[in-house]
Amino acid sequence: MLNELQSQWDFTLQLNEHWLFIQDNHKKRTKQLKVAFDKNDELEKKINQLQDEWLNFRAKQRQADRFMLHQDTQSAEQRVNQKEANFQRESSTLSDNENENDHHKFIKLLNSLIFIETDDSIWKTWNIKIIDKLDVNANHYSTEKICIVYVIFRLEDDAD
Repeated sequence: MLNELQSQWDFTLQLNEHWLFIQDNHKKRTKQLKVAFDKNDELEKKINQLQDEWLNFRAKQRQADRFMLHQDTQSAEQRVNQKEANFQRESSTLSDNENENDHHKFIKLLNSLIFIETDDSIWKTWNIKIIDKLDVNANHYSTEKICIVYVIFRLEDDAD
């Protein structure tokens, strides 16, 4: 009986040692998980910060692209307007040599803006202006091909 009690006692000691080992191991793993979760939170914050920075960068880049496009459009319009002014001077010289009745042939409307959008409401307005210009300036745009080339010249980016 004493042997039996001794063996139960040894078994109980072994169970207690094993239980202490399990508890100690559980505490270590809990600490490791807490460190891992904290690190994960830090990384998520850094990812969100980088995403915000990326979105801000892209917004600034799009703004700069729009500004450059606007500058390019203005520059192109200035070149076209200069050519038109030269052409109008030449036309007025020609009209001085014609009859007063033929003077209306040399009226020339200014170019409409270059169309870069895809918005239908803006397109309709722009299209009406182009049609009116081609009608009023039929003497300058005498063939269908010249009209098509002019319209294509006034389109850029998505509209093109």
